[in-house]
Amino acid sequence: MSESEWVQKTLRSLSLREKIGQMMVVPYFASYLSASSEDYQQLVNQVRTWHVGGLLIDARRTPLGRERSRVYAMARLTNRLQAQARVPLLVAADFERGAGTTIEEATEFPDNMAVAATGKPEYAYLIGRVTALEARALGVHWVLAPVADVNSNPENPIINIRSYGEDPHRVANYVAAFVRGCQEGGALATAKHFPGHGDTEVDTHLALATLEADRQRLDAVELVPFRAAIATGVKAVMPGHIAVPTLEPNGQVPATFSPVLLTDMLRGELGFRGLIVSDGLTMNAIADNFTPGEAAVRAVEAGIDILLVPADPEAVLNAVEQAVEAGTLTEARIDESVRRILEAKASLGLHQNRYVDLDKIEEIVGRTMHARIAQQIADEGVTLLRDEAKLLPLDAAKTQRAFLLVVSGDPDPYPGAALEEELRQWVHNLTVLRTDTRFLPPAKVLLPQPESYDWALAALFVRVVDRKGTVALPAEHVALVNQLLDTSKPVVMVMMGNPYLAARFPRTKTLLVIPSTTPVAQRAAVGALMGEVAIVGELPVAVPGID
Repeated sequence: MSESEWVQKTLRSLSLREKIGQMMVVPYFASYLSASSEDYQQLVNQVRTWHVGGLLIDARRTPLGRERSRVYAMARLTNRLQAQARVPLLVAADFERGAGTTIEEATEFPDNMAVAATGKPEYAYLIGRVTALEARALGVHWVLAPVADVNSNPENPIINIRSYGEDPHRVANYVAAFVRGCQEGGALATAKHFPGHGDTEVDTHLALATLEADRQRLDAVELVPFRAAIATGVKAVMPGHIAVPTLEPNGQVPATFSPVLLTDMLRGELGFRGLIVSDGLTMNAIADNFTPGEAAVRAVEAGIDILLVPADPEAVLNAVEQAVEAGTLTEARIDESVRRILEAKASLGLHQNRYVDLDKIEEIVGRTMHARIAQQIADEGVTLLRDEAKLLPLDAAKTQRAFLLVVSGDPDPYPGAALEEELRQWVHNLTVLRTDTRFLPPAKVLLPQPESYDWALAALFVRVVDRKGTVALPAEHVALVNQLLDTSKPVVMVMMGNPYLAARFPRTKTLLVIPSTTPVAQRAAVGALMGEVAIVGELPVAVPGID
């Protein structure tokens, strides 16, 4: 049966309720689940009773941090759920840094800003391709990346290093390259967060964000990467929960609910023909202001095809069904979205085979070559902002005493683990102290006496984390670092993550930046410090106060 025949036959066979179900994607964490467990039965109920059309693989938060799914548990659970589905499930994942973003044993790349610091868009292509190859081997068909936002606001709390930078045309080149690589690798790519989340100061996980830009500014900045993605053939676009008062008559309506932005601009003017997927509907920008049913109806009215992570799938089914019965929505409008969804599934070959081949996973996922590519990209993304003291490269040939202070602006029981491990390969007499925002606050950290070490390394980590609302370093952490800078000993600072924090330390004479906190980025930083890796990166954003 051809793809088009399967799409038409399947669409005709679905009831209205089943069609609505196809428009929902629900989250799951992949661990071992017995067939009788409550968690497994809930997932089966979502697939069989609520008729959901897709799944979103995710990590989960624990008291000790973020726990990622495991390769075989994920593949096996996905196969079990696919077997329960009448229509093949479309499996999605936020693989912004590769499959390793949420899967423990898969390849993880540095963040997008570090990729752009290399000056090589071809690296974005490689990341997209490797990500797609590993994703498909795991049973993931849809990559919710790349981030196409232009990060023009240093105070942006949620985009930051997830962006390729502040120059719209540079960002567009990297976005288009990732899209090509991902889709040539066999997965669907997604440009997000339309019409642009980079010049905002609110995390939409917490509240509605507002983009104060007129149409001329949008055309010159925010829309440039999205136009490039569409021209490249991107299969999906994700609007953000962002209000654009200059375009939307009701200034408090997010793009998610705006026919002006989705139907008129994205579909009509920009000519996008693929899937429009909402951002997570449990995010506070939506959940604090609308019931799950109301949010779903308004999103579908505006032009959304896929409702991502609805708070209450059963309420969504009922509300959208009632909206059709009342004439608020038409069944033809539902068919329009479901047809696109089925066409996407058919284009992926899911109508022929929906299952993961468990025996082939180890041949593709976490390959040594993929790890080498990730490390090479990270190495070339290291940037030297300042070395007035001429400390670099550090001389590992000398027998020296070193002090490493790891400062994390997040709850982290053991920040900088990869950096310390790598540094110990070079420096054997190493004293290490750590501080974070939960487990060991700065007030409990007593710096060693300066005479006990020859030089110090201050490694600062600030991650971009949803619902935190900031990418700043707390004042008490800044004070601790300044205390170290006040000593008479040479201090090298390594900024891991948010590069704009460099402006907080104008007295730092030697400052190395890599806008990523991933293990490959940590290893790259040490290689650059010790002279093993040439420092060739150039930050794709301007840091206030840094020449």
